[in-house]
Amino acid sequence: MPSELLSLAEASGVLGLSVERVRQLVVSGQLPGRRFGNVWVVPLDAIAARRHSPGVRGRPLSPMRAWEEIVAGRVELPKAGRYHRRAELVRCDVSRADAGALPARVGALIGGVAAAAEHGELLAADEHADVYLSRSAFASLDSLVAFIPDPLGSVALRVVDDEAWALIPAGGVAPRGAVALDLLESGDPRHWIAAEHLLGQRG
Repeated sequence: MPSELLSLAEASGVLGLSVERVRQLVVSGQLPGRRFGNVWVVPLDAIAARRHSPGVRGRPLSPMRAWEEIVAGRVELPKAGRYHRRAELVRCDVSRADAGALPARVGALIGGVAAAAEHGELLAADEHADVYLSRSAFASLDSLVAFIPDPLGSVALRVVDDEAWALIPAGGVAPRGAVALDLLESGDPRHWIAAEHLLGQRG
């Protein structure tokens, strides 16, 4: 659970957006948040990540085009928002054992911090996990593992359209470009630096 939660009004002040625009971002899933009665709250680290990461510049890429660029190693971090359609983000809570078993059970790929470490970045594991899986694997997931959808959950399931999934090399770990994009969604500046390292884009 995030250490600090902000109201929509507080988040709008930090982001320099209207309260209504922040509400739209939360409801659309572009910014994680949770509703308690009539009140929405947003994690502080998600707001920090949003401030760091530029918005969509230019037209967002289709899932297929996004993965073509990612697999070819042509991800442009300053335009990270263009790649947000690479996968549908489903936040949930899943046991560590079940999350770790997904690659073997459904051919999923590890993303985020764990994958960055596999690619050679010196990042310490945290309580969060990123897992890429195909839409057809996601459809059968509830028969394989117990998971609870939660907008503030510690596991990010990144569901990729089956057609785009066919472009991604197998191997247990997501491609560098996808991992770098995952890291940019973190509120930790060390993860942002690691994202630049992964793609050789650090100045």
